[in-house]
Amino acid sequence: MTVESTTPTVYLRPSKGWIPLNLADLWAYRELVYFLTWRDIKVRYKQAALGVLWAILQPVMIMVVFTVIFGRLAGLPPDAGIPQA
Repeated sequence: MTVESTTPTVYLRPSKGWIPLNLADLWAYRELVYFLTWRDIKVRYKQAALGVLWAILQPVMIMVVFTVIFGRLAGLPPDAGIPQA
């Protein structure tokens, strides 16, 4: 004698494709998006001495360091033109 299971089998399948971005909802809640974005920026750079300016200053400093290292010390000439064009 066999006992059959009475619990149904549930199959979970992922949705197909991308979930479309509803721009109307984004526009309706634009103030919320603004405040949450600004809060994240303030929290991220709160501990930095220069604050939000650090987000701009850091990549500029890295660019200057790479220019000095590769341009002056290594003696590599700058490329003439854009190689991907």
